Amino acid sequence: MRNIILPVISLVLLAACDPAPEEDNTGTEAPQAPQAPVSTPEAVDPGSLDAPPPEPLAVKLTRNEWATAANKDVCAPLVLTSDGGASAEARRANFAGGWGVAFDTEKVRSAYGVAGPGIVDADGADGQEDRLKGQWPHFMRLPDLPQPAFAGFGLEGARPYREDRPDGVGDNSLAYVRVAGQDCTYNVWSRLGRAHLEVLLSSLRPGLED
Repeated sequence: MRNIILPVISLVLLAACDPAPEEDNTGTEAPQAPQAPVSTPEAVDPGSLDAPPPEPLAVKLTRNEWATAANKDVCAPLVLTSDGGASAEARRANFAGGWGVAFDTEKVRSAYGVAGPGIVDADGADGQEDRLKGQWPHFMRLPDLPQPAFAGFGLEGARPYREDRPDGVGDNSLAYVRVAGQDCTYNVWSRLGRAHLEVLLSSLRPGLED
């Protein structure tokens, strides 16, 4: 009996000593599982922002992530050219079958970002503009990208902004973006409010242009 019990006890002890998986190597990035902010960030007013010549943010990182993605031939990189008044540190973001870049502020992990996720069946359907208009509560055109380019956006899950928090600050705002010539549906997200997300969307530019 002693020879049978001891191996079982040893296995239990070994299992208990296994290290927990690293957070950055598990799951998907913020749009699916956002991390709550330490404190609620202030809303950003696009009208109050200066408009210097746009400079791409994290362009080298974005290109590196895109270059190794499974969907790189059908989902060209997009870059942000404004942080919307919220400076942050860029890092890679995990998106199955695609690429992504997240921006961490001092208080909010993955406060905002942009990604080209893996291709899904809906990406190949006809009438993408009607699809996004019908799916999301808000819609905007993006004239600085190859045309046609547009976005449907709202709270994660294609929900409207809450009546008690119409600015969306602290909630996870998410946009689906379509760009001419690309097969994927890009994701752009922000936890800093609806106004901040709209600034990010307006700042999108092709990521392969110098």
